[in-house]
Amino acid sequence: MKASDLQDDPRRLNKVSVDPDLCMGCMKCIRTCCYDVYEWDPKEKLSTAAYPEECVSCYQCMYFCPAGAIKVEEAKLSFYDQLYDPLGMND
Repeated sequence: MKASDLQDDPRRLNKVSVDPDLCMGCMKCIRTCCYDVYEWDPKEKLSTAAYPEECVSCYQCMYFCPAGAIKVEEAKLSFYDQLYDPLGMND
């Protein structure tokens, strides 16, 4: 497996989801997230995880969501994996 294959591997990204059935539209996730993972959908009047690749797994959105509508799953592969080391950190 080449390093370029791992760069686009979906296991490297956190999975962030907002349950539309539970979301109250309070926008606390948008106000809490320092990394702009969430966006407001004016048509549905709900938050959406528009940029999950920006998530750093701080879990603040999950803790502050009063409805429990947000789920964050950590990435399966770490960024500085032994096979994917573009900066030479493992030399």
